[in-house]
Amino acid sequence: MREGSKITTEEAIEVGKEARGMRKVFLKIIGISLIPLIVMGVAICVIANVNFRKILEDEIKKELRTAAYGLSENYSFIDPGDYSVGGDGEIYKGDHKVSGILGRIGDELLKSGFVCTFFYGDTRIDTTVVDTDGNNMAGTRLDPDIYKELHETGEELFCESANLGNRTYYGYYIPYRNSNGQVTAIFFAGRLESEVLSSVRRVTSSIIGAGFIVLVIGIIVSLLCTIYMVGFLFRHFKNEEDMNLKRIAADSQVDFMTLVSREMRDPVDTITILSDRILEEETSPQIRESVLGIKEASNAMMISFNSIFDYSKLEAGDTQISSDEFELTKLVGECCRKINPGIERKKLYLNVNYDESMPNYLKGDLAKLRRILDNLLSNAVKYTYDGGITVDVSFRKITSEKIDITFVITDTGAGIRKEDAEKLFYSIGKVGENKNVSIKGTGLGLLICKRLVNLLDGRISVESEIGKGSVFRFTVPMDVLNRKTIGECLGNDR
Repeated sequence: MREGSKITTEEAIEVGKEARGMRKVFLKIIGISLIPLIVMGVAICVIANVNFRKILEDEIKKELRTAAYGLSENYSFIDPGDYSVGGDGEIYKGDHKVSGILGRIGDELLKSGFVCTFFYGDTRIDTTVVDTDGNNMAGTRLDPDIYKELHETGEELFCESANLGNRTYYGYYIPYRNSNGQVTAIFFAGRLESEVLSSVRRVTSSIIGAGFIVLVIGIIVSLLCTIYMVGFLFRHFKNEEDMNLKRIAADSQVDFMTLVSREMRDPVDTITILSDRILEEETSPQIRESVLGIKEASNAMMISFNSIFDYSKLEAGDTQISSDEFELTKLVGECCRKINPGIERKKLYLNVNYDESMPNYLKGDLAKLRRILDNLLSNAVKYTYDGGITVDVSFRKITSEKIDITFVITDTGAGIRKEDAEKLFYSIGKVGENKNVSIKGTGLGLLICKRLVNLLDGRISVESEIGKGSVFRFTVPMDVLNRKTIGECLGNDR
């Protein structure tokens, strides 16, 4: 629905029905959305568990490989030479007996949970290290298939089920080749399979528990967000329904005020026209003064009608800005002619001063600018009894195509108290408790001036002193239509 467009009562009620229907739809969405959310959460837990198990096994494999290499480097401290069996049945590398050397790093490896050993051929011959349960593994033989694979390939081997001494290990084998390229020794580092699986189960339980907690939190957060969204949308539709009903009432009010304004404007225009004819033909001072009073009253009535109509439109949210081409001196002249009857009847002076270097042909919202000037000039005449009114028009260049126009309306009227002046642009009706020394009957004029100036991206202010008059100043930006100045236009008219 477009902003500012008129709607019917039926359309507004339909919006309310739509709001209630949307609430039911979103409540169903909450229930349906939980199923894929739970499935997704379980899938994430499973995938995370599988991936973490893979990472854990890779880490165990890496640790075992490191331990096996540490074992092989321990034996590399022995002088170079090939492994062999001595006459005493002991294993030698070169001239050095190697049996028992494992003990130098065995304690450290056992503290880390590793079982490490040295094989010559397919038989474990190092008896200095027992496994993590204290079992002596002397004489333990390698699995025939593993032994065959190690000798055939001569490559490192990781095995998840290495059987040694009737026990199953996660193990890493590193074969050693002699000077002839034959595998003569094998270094082994392993962990009991039961210990590894126990660690995996603990980690898996932790992942599942954490995943379940995250899933529950996710479901709760999702429910809260969805409920909030449903409530927000329902409130949005409900507010839109209320706003539409208010807009209908406001539109009706504007239509009524437009009708009243139109119906009242015609007789007031007739009064003004007849007054002008009488003034053209009549020379009697008494009659002219009375007719001037009638014309001044009709102009005041017209301004009041326009003010009420403008206020109704502003309250209804009709804030569209138009772009009209106009002549500044012509606009100011028309506004001044409207107050001429009051000026003449009260025998006041009216001076208009222009900065003649400013552009005369401009582009902007002519109707709103006219309303502001009409209201300020009408008020100035209304509350001035001696002296007169001065209108000063100046400008400030913003760009080559845009200027700020400043209007200063100075009167020698009754003036306004400082504390009341601050309320002028925000009050409806009379301002000030002492009606003899404070401005009276401001009505809607200054309130509308403030709103219209704000709509034009301008600013307005007042300076006043009791008994010395008031100075109303407002500035609004306008586009320059062409560069012909006021001085050039006034020069042509002289």
